[in-house]
Amino acid sequence: MPIWVFMVRYDGEMACSTHLTEKGAILTAIEDVLQYLGVEDEEDAKNIFSEPRRYSNVSAVEAALKEDEVQPPEWDIGKMQKMNREQLYRVYAGWCEKTWDHHIYECEIMKTTVTG
Repeated sequence: MPIWVFMVRYDGEMACSTHLTEKGAILTAIEDVLQYLGVEDEEDAKNIFSEPRRYSNVSAVEAALKEDEVQPPEWDIGKMQKMNREQLYRVYAGWCEKTWDHHIYECEIMKTTVTG
């Protein structure tokens, strides 16, 4: 029987949760990443995604305009519960990208099998 495991390492501590559905594992992972990043509402989400980015070969004005165009991935768990797994993986990837420079937080979703 296939199951999905969400694994997270935060500040040297490891934890995992098992899920009968892939969608359940993805939703748990997104919720954990959002909690780690401190995203509780739309304003928090926009603040996380408005952090300065480096653009090569563009002026400061062009870079500022690009920043204004950036919309964060979905942050509302209620809305995400209505999404399919492909949509959820895009949301998960978008939020996980914001943790790449944080060396104290890592997470992953793995598929495995229960045998007996």
